[in-house]
Amino acid sequence: MSTLPTLPAMRIIYFTNQGPEVAVAVLGGLEQLGQRVPLLVTTPGPPARRSETYKATVASLPSGQDVLVTNHINRLPGLLAGLAPDLILVTGFPWKLPPALLDLPRLGCINVHPALLPAYRGPNPLFWQVMNGEMKTGLTVHRMEPEFDTGPILAQRAIPIEPEDDIDSLYPKLLPLGAALIPEALALVAAGVPGMPQSAEGASYAPLSTETDRWLDWSRPATRLRNQVRAWGQQGALGEIEGQRYLVRRASAVPLPPALLLARPGAMLAHGAEGMLVRAGEDGLLIEEGEEAQPFAE
Repeated sequence: MSTLPTLPAMRIIYFTNQGPEVAVAVLGGLEQLGQRVPLLVTTPGPPARRSETYKATVASLPSGQDVLVTNHINRLPGLLAGLAPDLILVTGFPWKLPPALLDLPRLGCINVHPALLPAYRGPNPLFWQVMNGEMKTGLTVHRMEPEFDTGPILAQRAIPIEPEDDIDSLYPKLLPLGAALIPEALALVAAGVPGMPQSAEGASYAPLSTETDRWLDWSRPATRLRNQVRAWGQQGALGEIEGQRYLVRRASAVPLPPALLLARPGAMLAHGAEGMLVRAGEDGLLIEEGEEAQPFAE
């Protein structure tokens, strides 16, 4: 069992929009480290990233925890100055912090990002890592700059993305990683370590996913379609098969015998106890968990 670092007491304002599991875990970890969190800040989010998650977060907090729900980010420097924070800690907050807020804490602002920066900066890193068939992911704790996810790296650790993982199974695997990395990063911050600047080499961006990204294009290889299904998890990817819309939650890529290779992409090849086999641009996609969705309008 790793020993928790001995840290000076800090006043940490915590910004999050990641839901109760993350918020409660981070608050509990900070308490174990002897840190004080005078305020948790959460938000419904900007119009392009509206979320109801903040409601569950607020409901899950200990009764003594003060919380601020706001979309008025530019007001925060004035509102928070009286709390004299030593540090702002961020996990999954959808607003950019204005320069006046970044400059407010004595020790600066740090963010926990679910990717191995500089790869997959932006709002939807786990989705695109699974969608692109990456074999590893991880967490990066970095100092914050005016642009998202560009600041110097304080701590970083990788974990494998297993073949059977989807986006839903990856989230809980990152929680213990955060429990290890946040104390490490706080010790570096308290010591005044500036962090390692991110390299421009290998930098990439993970934008918000759209409904277009949800649709299965049967001309694509089955392995790529399977990654797309994994990226949507239980929310499901969408595909049209023989004129019917299907919601696909779990699938596998399977090789096809020569007799089935002449079928057109999108054709249903078999439907049985194991699932529905559909011709892809390369090989076949076996839909193991899915259901009919609303039919297309005529």
